[in-house]
Amino acid sequence: MNDEMFRQALIELMNLGLLNEFVNEVFEYNLKEKEYVYMQYKIVKGNIVLNIYDNVKENRFKGYIFSTKHIDSHDDGIIYVDVEDCYQKYKKGNINNKLSLIGVLLKASTEDEKKKIIDKFENDDIKKILIKHFI
Repeated sequence: MNDEMFRQALIELMNLGLLNEFVNEVFEYNLKEKEYVYMQYKIVKGNIVLNIYDNVKENRFKGYIFSTKHIDSHDDGIIYVDVEDCYQKYKKGNINNKLSLIGVLLKASTEDEKKKIIDKFENDDIKKILIKHFI
């Protein structure tokens, strides 16, 4: 899994003030200019775990786990992203959300494939950072 590439991209997004826009686009938040989230990135048993806490209005806490294995869960606070499943759906042309595209990007191995995935993001600055760290 391309976990270190993802970690480096997240750091640069944060350093350049683009993390909110990334979180809005990928995780479907609606953060405004002066609103912020706390994001924790860690690797647990080979899975990428992102904990996002937003104390703006709703005190939202969500955990996103990117895994190479299917995990069933009914916890509303944790979202599991099966990287292998995302990748197979992408190969069949069945991916339509950015969260799943991150799952595909974590699995993709060729530069051409990564470029095609990154091109599906809307913000050019975010695209540049993803290209820099994944290619």
